Amino acid sequence: MLLVSSLFSVSPTSPARVLVLYDADCGICTRAACWLARRDRERRLDLEPLQAAASLAPDAPPTADLERALHVRATDGRWHRGGDAVLTALAAVPRWRLLAGLVRRTPLGLVVEPAYRLVAANRGLASRLLGAEACPLPTSAAPAGSRVGPAA
Repeated sequence: MLLVSSLFSVSPTSPARVLVLYDADCGICTRAACWLARRDRERRLDLEPLQAAASLAPDAPPTADLERALHVRATDGRWHRGGDAVLTALAAVPRWRLLAGLVRRTPLGLVVEPAYRLVAANRGLASRLLGAEACPLPTSAAPAGSRVGPAA
């Protein structure tokens, strides 16, 4: 007998998922997480608020570090932060993997971290200017297909 709940769980044979810890109190951060969720059709990303990191990922960096930059735990267990975390998350989504790889291997990669730092340092202002209020992005307690948010 097939249970509906089993359709939404990750089985032992499913590929490991990339954990993305975003700041749920930041409009632009949450909007970016919603953008990723809409593009992650194969459900390769586990998008979770950093505010729940202690219960979700005991190996997560300290809260103060999480609050300063996006953090992503790759399938190999390594943590990435800032611009590198953005590229790691994008690389997990098949349609964006090629772009993430090209950016990493070309001179464009040299501007990712400075650009990330500039946006992160001004994320409150950027959120207001873009009208990026936090959009609804369900927590891990919600069924897998339920992640929705307004268009970015």
